[in-house]
Amino acid sequence: MLPKVFINKIDKSIKNNKESYYYKGDEPIIIDDADINVKETINEIFNSDSFVYKTKVTIKFKNGKSKVYEIVAMKNNELISIDGDKIKVDDIVNIKKAN
Repeated sequence: MLPKVFINKIDKSIKNNKESYYYKGDEPIIIDDADINVKETINEIFNSDSFVYKTKVTIKFKNGKSKVYEIVAMKNNELISIDGDKIKVDDIVNIKKAN
């Protein structure tokens, strides 16, 4: 026969992690767009020695917005991020490795 296990009585409501949040600040990203060949730059990123599975890049779009993605592949003229986002290469003005 197994011994009885002590279980402490809980006489209050438990609210573990109900008041938590995640914040990732939107800091301005400055990228120089002068004479860049986007497809060539993407190929250089994927062919670099530091690319094994994924790499963090900063992408500037035609609408002027910039965002940091972790890209893993390129297929059908689209970059695929680790989160499953598909980014059309034609919408990219500039791309560079993020810090």
